[in-house]
Amino acid sequence: MTSPTEPNTPDFQDTDLASRLTTLEGDMERLHQIGIALSSEKNLHRLLETIVAEARGFTHCDAGTLYRVNDEKRVLTFEIMQTESTGYYAGGTTGNKITVPPVPLEKDGEPNCTNVSAYVAITGEVVNIPDVYEAEGFDFTGPKKYDEMTGYRTQSMLVIPMRDHTDKVIGVLQLINALDADGKHIPFESRFESMVRSLASQAAVAINNAQLIQDIENLFKSVVHYTVKAIDARSPHTAGHSSRVATLTRRLAETVNLQTNGPFAEVHFSEEQIEEIWMAAIMHDVGKIGVPEAVLEKQYKLDGAKYELVAERFQRIRELAIMRARLRNANNGQPEDLIDEELLKTLKEWEEDYEFIQWVNRPGFLAPEKKEQLDRIAAKTYTDWKGDEQPYLTEEEYLNFSVIKGNLTDDERRQIQGHVIHTEEMLLKLPFTDKLAQIPMFAASHHEWLNGKGYPKGLKGDQIPFPARMMCIADVWDALTAQDRPYKPAIPPEKSSQILQAGAEHDEFDKDLVDLFISHRLWEKKPDEVADFPDEDDEE
Repeated sequence: MTSPTEPNTPDFQDTDLASRLTTLEGDMERLHQIGIALSSEKNLHRLLETIVAEARGFTHCDAGTLYRVNDEKRVLTFEIMQTESTGYYAGGTTGNKITVPPVPLEKDGEPNCTNVSAYVAITGEVVNIPDVYEAEGFDFTGPKKYDEMTGYRTQSMLVIPMRDHTDKVIGVLQLINALDADGKHIPFESRFESMVRSLASQAAVAINNAQLIQDIENLFKSVVHYTVKAIDARSPHTAGHSSRVATLTRRLAETVNLQTNGPFAEVHFSEEQIEEIWMAAIMHDVGKIGVPEAVLEKQYKLDGAKYELVAERFQRIRELAIMRARLRNANNGQPEDLIDEELLKTLKEWEEDYEFIQWVNRPGFLAPEKKEQLDRIAAKTYTDWKGDEQPYLTEEEYLNFSVIKGNLTDDERRQIQGHVIHTEEMLLKLPFTDKLAQIPMFAASHHEWLNGKGYPKGLKGDQIPFPARMMCIADVWDALTAQDRPYKPAIPPEKSSQILQAGAEHDEFDKDLVDLFISHRLWEKKPDEVADFPDEDDEE
């Protein structure tokens, strides 16, 4: 009688088949789960890392490298390198830069088929090598040198093309050193070839999708950035303001993330949230496109032609006084150029009034006694050459000169403050994705104060979104320290810090955020900081 455990018995064959089917089912399920994971990851760097890690786990191997095809330069670029046994991880989100030069796809005008990865990229074939030291047809000088330097032993290798939905090879996945249950190097099982090929194809499609999403996001960021620059450029005195505020706000958010104790120990922003905050900050002033340019550009209380009218009028008043003195002299039989007591007094008063008008036109603080002096001038009249009585100042001119602080009238200030409402209205019309959906609210709240005295809605305390509180501090800081404001000199950092701290004491700004901003001197660019756009380097 034949033993039921002998290889040729039906029971043994059924058991072996069932075992292989179970293994196949497990592999298919694992492949399915990996495909779901890849399709859900939208961050390109994390996706590339996931592809290598999942492929390594799927095939039970020690190391893996992912290359991407650069069609323009005709090379394979190293994107991800992982070796579990040595703890070496580079590329992607690791922060470790890969310094290995790209693999050329051509040499001397011919396909580079001596390099196994280049060969797979060119031919689209799968290469399964049990031991690279015994393999023929490929140049493994590189791995052998690496082994010699590090003591590592490169043995088995499975190299798979990554084909997208158009059947184009967009990359290569190289897996190294399959492991048995005891951790020893073994050849890759042939059953993995078709499985990993399927995985690589799913990965290629996922890479294309993630790249497309990233390209669209980069395009959107660029359009937003240069639209904002165009709006900023309406006034040369605020050019670069939005980018600087966005940079400062991002620094503050990233610094909050680093806190392990204190008021922000439990606060953490994801990468997507920081991106949303940055985007809101860079668009916080887009509503200024609805503010008249004359108001945005206003440097003095009266600008340009409006002030020239006052200056010319004062010159006419002086000339009329001199002319009337000459007529008086002629009627009294005196020399025409005689400066009598009356003219002397008139010219002295005129000079004091004109000097005051020049002074009061400059932005600043109008003290009560100065306001009284302005009122006295505004009450004066003169008789023109037609004999009609005219005021020294028109109502509009008096209204502008009588601004107590700064250079804007109440109506002009309302127009400026209205830019926040315009910003919200404009941003609410944009089809932001879910992860950017709060941009309108953040941007529209950057002038709100904790004490409820901000604008436009008078929000108080926790009603103000946390990102908007950070943006408020960045906006005020840039307004204080900017070198390009014609109506005031730039305020030094130490003095600006004191102003922020005073505002925090009056519950205008978040005190904890102000302390964090100042203690870390976030206005100073860090040596390793990279600008979101190259031209931002010149805007701080």
